[in-house]
Amino acid sequence: MHRWKAGYVNELYLLLYRKKIGIFGAVSVLLPILFAVSLKALEPVLGLMVVSGSFPVQTLGFYTALWVPLFILTLTGDQFPHEVASRTLKLAFLRPNTRFHVFTAKVAAQGTAVAILLVLLFAATLLCAMFTGTPLGLAEGLSSAKAYAAAFGAMLALSAVFVFAAQFFKSASGFVVFGIVLYAAAKLAPFLFQSFPAFSPVSYTDWHLLWLNDGVPAGRRITAALFLLSSSLLFFALGYYKFDRKDV
Repeated sequence: MHRWKAGYVNELYLLLYRKKIGIFGAVSVLLPILFAVSLKALEPVLGLMVVSGSFPVQTLGFYTALWVPLFILTLTGDQFPHEVASRTLKLAFLRPNTRFHVFTAKVAAQGTAVAILLVLLFAATLLCAMFTGTPLGLAEGLSSAKAYAAAFGAMLALSAVFVFAAQFFKSASGFVVFGIVLYAAAKLAPFLFQSFPAFSPVSYTDWHLLWLNDGVPAGRRITAALFLLSSSLLFFALGYYKFDRKDV
């Protein structure tokens, strides 16, 4: 356990010192501000209050559909194909760590980074709503927090898919291009195959909406939660299987 914790902390430091992470963090603070300013400017034109108490939930759909998946793609590309190409991954195996320790430490560090990004987006969006004159009440704040927590579960499942796909690449740029094409195809597939969303974790990026709709049966929420959990475990296991046999 001590060795795994050391590897996990080391992965967090590696993520912290990457410039891309700092850029994502800075842009994540600016995005809600740009949204709030733009929507505030449109209020006189539309004749209604655009930036309302539901602003954090309204912007969450964009975050989980585009921004956070792009963040996960970038992280995965740096953690796996990039380290294989630069031959730094083999350095992790020189220490008394098993491949399982290394793999799970990387996945855990990535999950932590995604959680921090969602917290950062939530805090920035919440502050923007307050400064535009539409502070959230306690009920709205708790509802928004529940939505962001649910979004984290969906992003973990998506992360597991990307981690599995990354094991087939030795180039970070090649993986990112493939990941974008794969993600776009998975998003467009439901328009061609109506049954596709039932079998795709990518279709659950707006899963947080289920938890905000009181009319949704509890059974449907549980079924969706179990599907995301099973998808995460399945792609995690497949990803580790490929990682354990990777020649570095």
